[in-house]
Amino acid sequence: MIKNYFKIAWRNLWKHKTFSTINLFGLTVGLTCCLLIALYIQHELSYDNFELKRHRIARVIMEYRFAGSNASTKGNFTSVRVAPVLRQNFPEVESAAKMTSYERVVKYTDKLINEKKFMYADSTFFDIFSFHLLKGDPKTALAGARKVVVTQSSAKKYFQNESPLGKILEVGSEGEPYQVTGVIEDCPSNSQINFDFLASFSSPGITKDYESSYWDANYTTYVLLRDQRSIATLQAKLPAFMKKEIAEAGATINMYLRAV
Repeated sequence: MIKNYFKIAWRNLWKHKTFSTINLFGLTVGLTCCLLIALYIQHELSYDNFELKRHRIARVIMEYRFAGSNASTKGNFTSVRVAPVLRQNFPEVESAAKMTSYERVVKYTDKLINEKKFMYADSTFFDIFSFHLLKGDPKTALAGARKVVVTQSSAKKYFQNESPLGKILEVGSEGEPYQVTGVIEDCPSNSQINFDFLASFSSPGITKDYESSYWDANYTTYVLLRDQRSIATLQAKLPAFMKKEIAEAGATINMYLRAV
């Protein structure tokens, strides 16, 4: 019986070849589009799932408004001051890290490449995030100026089969020497943090003086909370704290925690 059904179906398809081809082509395109959309959605929903501490990690969002203005500006930016202030004043915060990214010219021997994913981060980066360091010590890799961790792909591009550890890269237009202190796995495609080079935060001359103000808001700050419930607890404390912090600044600043 089933065999006869197939025979009849085949005869009808063959009899109306043009019509059948159009239908089959449309069905194929439709199924392919559905599959691609499903894969895209799955990828988007999987962002940062590899982070082992993701339920305790939050990104700090800053909103500010100047006196006499009804308009406020809100975004994924903070000043250098935010990370140490949160760490020092709130027991809910276990660790905090600030970071920023630039394009940098990187030179090694005869290779001179403009790198678009050159990121600077605190040494606490590895306390918070789950990026796997293949070579080097996570406790010291970013401790001190002009130290840099390279991804596997970057290590291969610059050093081929040589060990990158201890090698010197010339960075920036003035060719400042950066010592390679580690090799890290390439960033997953579903990570909101993406880099090819990860250098110590103090390397570009960002000193303690920057911590005196909230207004140089060109950096990103992440905090690691003691537990997942601490996000809500800390968020409730921030408005009063920030009001006190900038009482005489002629402006208002609010900070919000966005869970990873």
